[in-house]
Amino acid sequence: MRVLLVDDSIDEREMYAEYLRRRGYCTLQAATARDGFRLAADLAPAVVVTDIKLPGSEDGLALTSRLKHDSATRDSFVIVLSAAIFDTDRAAASEAGCDRFLAKPCLPAELEAAVVEMAGQRA
Repeated sequence: MRVLLVDDSIDEREMYAEYLRRRGYCTLQAATARDGFRLAADLAPAVVVTDIKLPGSEDGLALTSRLKHDSATRDSFVIVLSAAIFDTDRAAASEAGCDRFLAKPCLPAELEAAVVEMAGQRA
């Protein structure tokens, strides 16, 4: 299963990517919403994990909305993984179309459990 990790923190991306790779997942990585969307459109990951705060003109919420509204990517599940954890942040993520919200800090096993849950919904 392909999992796309979109986060400007290379350390966080690498930590989650390495954990998921060791668990048998194919991981893709992007630092910006623009690169994340391009990878999602080209490679159709089952799950996209994105932070809210990203560099560039689009944040993770814009990416989520774009993924959910584009015919090439709408079937990917989106997990928002963010340190922005106020109720307004959660509501904005939900409104953008995310399928699951996880708060940072988040253990890699917790992220994997959410990925498994999303994949199980497709089965």
